[in-house]
Amino acid sequence: MNAWRKHKKHFFIFSSAGKPIYSRYPCDESKLARVTGVLVGVISFVGQTDDQIKSFQAGKHRIVFYLNVAVYCVAVAKTTESTSQLVSQLEYLYSQVISTFPHTQKILRDKPNCDIRHYLTGTDKNLNNLAQCVNSEPPFLLNSINCLRMPGSLRNLVGNVMQSNREGDLFYALLIAKGQLVHLVRPKKLILYPPDLHLLITFVNSSSSFRISEATMTTICLPKFSTTGSLFLYLCYIHEDICLLLLGTKPDDFASMQVTKDKIYAALEVNQSLSQIQKALQNHHYTVGEVGIPDLLHFLYKSHTLSQMTYPIAGPPYKTKEQRKRLFRLYEQVHCSVNILDKDKPHKVYYHRSDSEIIVVWVTTGFDLYACFSPLVSKATAIKGCNTLLKWIKQEENNLFIVTSPVW
Repeated sequence: MNAWRKHKKHFFIFSSAGKPIYSRYPCDESKLARVTGVLVGVISFVGQTDDQIKSFQAGKHRIVFYLNVAVYCVAVAKTTESTSQLVSQLEYLYSQVISTFPHTQKILRDKPNCDIRHYLTGTDKNLNNLAQCVNSEPPFLLNSINCLRMPGSLRNLVGNVMQSNREGDLFYALLIAKGQLVHLVRPKKLILYPPDLHLLITFVNSSSSFRISEATMTTICLPKFSTTGSLFLYLCYIHEDICLLLLGTKPDDFASMQVTKDKIYAALEVNQSLSQIQKALQNHHYTVGEVGIPDLLHFLYKSHTLSQMTYPIAGPPYKTKEQRKRLFRLYEQVHCSVNILDKDKPHKVYYHRSDSEIIVVWVTTGFDLYACFSPLVSKATAIKGCNTLLKWIKQEENNLFIVTSPVW
């Protein structure tokens, strides 16, 4: 347990009987069981008053609970993150457990003392990766997806190929390149929400063996799509960094998925899209210098309509890991401040000044913008810079986002 104290944040997942399921930082089993036992006691004590515990403060630590019938998730943190932000992170971790084993709730409702970890073999790596992502990646903070930056004409070409080469009754087809979404084809009335997309991308990145396998077929639960059912996932790397994912509802869809993959691969190879996507990967990251706004240090932009976002690679003064972490924590802080403003107001502007930077947050029904400027910039200049930035994003829209998602 002494090793735990050097970390600023810890996650625990356990059953309603205190049976451990996941601990972000491992320790002796008996010690872990004692901790989860104490947490179950706290939850039960509050539950006796017909209430449900949400969070409490213990010295410098904030203890936050996310309770789901038979599965309890707890964050213990001495960070500046808000309760709602920690709950959101716990939701992602819970979804990862359900994604791997959808029957978790049913089994633990019937047998609270059951050790389900043997059903979740290999999931710790996914959970650890996810715990790192929610702690540092803007798309998780803003509940959105980051797409591969590429020419809009190329993206449209890829989408048309994916749409026109379906065999059988596939639900979804996704093309992912190094964790970035290239394109997505879906049923007309069914969308994939960012949390489910994050789970899919995390799964693809979880094992290097996928790269050397000809194809992988498995089941996966996408909780925002369905908390109880599973989809059949066909995964295949069709180029060195480019992965095709096909999802269906029938166990005998493998043959049609294989044919779909072959047809998509052949078409993308013929029109040279694969090599162009690989080239786009080399130019995906951009700097604030390309935007051409003096004193702009960094920004986050989310489109509510598309549930997608864009942001530049961190440059000076955010070159080191510690500086980037400070910037992310600052974004979390202002994100929390904006969210406690009057929620009935469709437009919000929030201005934050510190010794190191100025952040202007602009929230509308269509977008969220978090723009970070030099601390010497005036408020008027910062607002002007935001307007210029919005014009640049609009000009680059087709390159930054999937503006039109093909449907089946």
